[in-house]
Amino acid sequence: MAETPRIGLIANPSKPGARELLLDLIARFTEEGATLVLEENSASLLDDCEGVPLTELSALVDLFVVLGGDGTILWVLRQLDHKIKPIAAINTGTLGFMTCATAETSGALVEALVSGNYLRSDRIVISGQLVQNKKVLERFYALNEVTLCRGVDSRVIHVEACVNELIANRYTGDGLILATPTGSTAYSLSAGGPLVQPGSNVFVLTPICPHTLANRPLVVDAKSKIRFDVPVQRDDLALMVDGQLVSTISKPAHVRMRKADFKLPLIAMPDQNFYHVLNNKMGWTGSSISGSECS
Repeated sequence: MAETPRIGLIANPSKPGARELLLDLIARFTEEGATLVLEENSASLLDDCEGVPLTELSALVDLFVVLGGDGTILWVLRQLDHKIKPIAAINTGTLGFMTCATAETSGALVEALVSGNYLRSDRIVISGQLVQNKKVLERFYALNEVTLCRGVDSRVIHVEACVNELIANRYTGDGLILATPTGSTAYSLSAGGPLVQPGSNVFVLTPICPHTLANRPLVVDAKSKIRFDVPVQRDDLALMVDGQLVSTISKPAHVRMRKADFKLPLIAMPDQNFYHVLNNKMGWTGSSISGSECS
């Protein structure tokens, strides 16, 4: 029999129904004999309940149960980076590509976590630096993507991408994305990038509205060192990490990126897989051939 895990509960207080779902999970986990520790903002949803800061939670638990959407998972990763623990996320948001359950199926998730009957998918993370005049201005981690794009002005930008110190391409357009397989279903997909299976050890370079049809998405080995070189621009550029503004670039700079030395472990239910998620989230209906199925 699997040892009952220590569970860290993290709820996004802004999501409708977060308090009710949190109470239900506490009751279910308690009935199963699991040890629970609440994150402090999540605990504030309840009466007379104390929690601990998120930065201290990792040392006290074996895994996190996160109530929210993909954005809540990204927030947790930004706070903890290499201290992250396996995450089982219950979708209370909209799309939820990285979540493994809904409020309606949360009971089955509790049983799976307590029994150990679940799957784990380790997702690669981008480690990056913004460098200007040989000085590191920003350090960051990205689960989905790193984006260089135009700021408030409508004029095009110019970015040079290097892979392992070799020039891959010079891009003119609205911007350039470096995406992980996890991020291939996010901004990169909207910009015309390919869908990539999560376990793949690759990055995707995706141009945003390029000014030549010859500029196409490029898939590179995740062991590669990637550099975006920003020459003199007419307007400021924005450096975005997982949809968050990290810096405004007004002078020549370099964005250096590589695979981080840690991964984000995401938990999935036994009957879940990448293609099942695509079918549900993207409205794919499968083959039009009557009665056909994969064996």
